[in-house]
Amino acid sequence: MAIPAAAVAKKIVNYMNKNNITSFSVPWSDFYALVERGAIRDAFLNDLKEALKKESVLISYGQAVVGIMKDYSPPNIRHDFS
Repeated sequence: MAIPAAAVAKKIVNYMNKNNITSFSVPWSDFYALVERGAIRDAFLNDLKEALKKESVLISYGQAVVGIMKDYSPPNIRHDFS
C-alpha cells in the first residue's frame, strides 16, 4: 500500500534535518523510490506540496528533477547583490 503524502513529507523533513541541509534536488527516478510509488498522480503531488508547506518546506516539480528546500533564510547564508 502506498504511503500517504503526510508521511512522505515527514520522511523528507527528517532527512533534511538529519543531514543538516536546507535544499536538495532529486532525479525523478529517485523520487519515485523516495515516495515508494510506481506511479504518481497529480493529486498526490498536490497533497505532498501542501503537507510540506505545513512544515515550511517548498517543493518544485521540474522535468528532470524535483527541487526541495526549506522556506526560510538561515543566518549563515548571505548574498550581496550590489
